[in-house]
Amino acid sequence: MIIRFKKGATMKQFIALTFMLSLLFLTGCGSDYDDEGTLIPTEPISDLEVELVVTSVEFNGVLYPLENDIIPEPEGVDINLRTADYSEAELFTLASNEPTIGVLSNINVGRAFTEGEIYKVLTPYYREIVGPNGDTMGKVVTMLDSNIMTPKDLEGKRVGIQGEADGSSIAFMTALKKIYQVDLDTIEFIAVESNMAPLMLQEGNLDASMFDSDYIITEGFSESYKVVIDFNREMYDFYGTVPPASFFVVKKEFYDEDPALYNRIIDYFTENYQWYKDNVEEVSQLEADASGDSYETIRLKADYEERAGKVTEKDIGAFYGFYEIAKERGVIDFIPDLNELFITP
Repeated sequence: MIIRFKKGATMKQFIALTFMLSLLFLTGCGSDYDDEGTLIPTEPISDLEVELVVTSVEFNGVLYPLENDIIPEPEGVDINLRTADYSEAELFTLASNEPTIGVLSNINVGRAFTEGEIYKVLTPYYREIVGPNGDTMGKVVTMLDSNIMTPKDLEGKRVGIQGEADGSSIAFMTALKKIYQVDLDTIEFIAVESNMAPLMLQEGNLDASMFDSDYIITEGFSESYKVVIDFNREMYDFYGTVPPASFFVVKKEFYDEDPALYNRIIDYFTENYQWYKDNVEEVSQLEADASGDSYETIRLKADYEERAGKVTEKDIGAFYGFYEIAKERGVIDFIPDLNELFITP
């Protein structure tokens, strides 16, 4: 079953939905006897209902096989697929008190841990990867005629970011400090909407900025801008990995009841994602037709991202540095126990 949240849904709506779901108790298993000792048959155990929260309010090629039931659900579980935009998906994940595999960013899963709400990270939900040209979509750029040539030159400058508590911003800062020894306190970080960054650079309100990936891959980008740092590529070269931006998670109390069940659901998602990868040209065309976006852009972006897979020891090594910077910037109170948080092979 697929349930979609409309854009703009409120927290009260999420809580109301969660309350209604809590009224749907599962049928218990067992037998009873009448006064004469005769066995009274009971209904069999119902499949366990688990919410699977994904981020989409429009056509999303990655989710096409899930939404069209191309891969059979695993036995013994009834998966309710819920789609929402990213912020709403995180809100529902945090608000749900039912068995829910939800989505949390790398920042919010760490923040939840420090606030005493323990989630098990099951698999990366979204990870940027090094693409076919040896670069990534995680870049900070400046005007082509700028005197900013290296990451160290960002000291004393005004730099646009997606938000102080945004995972990409923390990854960028991690690369600056850990790899280039940049003094972050000398930089004026300014939160900007990614679609406003080009204009603010052109008008001189910013010296450099993070750019939306769609803009980076447009024709003409290199005619006006240059890359100061491909911070995800730098993270990959330094740590051996681009740490995931978000995860599929489940509250530890539910995971501990039946780890194998939740792992089967993740295997189910992985099979769906593999089907998408095997049919990426066809699905990218469907997405282009539905959205009106360029097929070439949609197809290219597929080569720069990865879903599912495993959290590796290299990821954990990178996240030590990542959460250290997040703590220094006041985003989280302390560095979470990463061995408790992550499940590694």
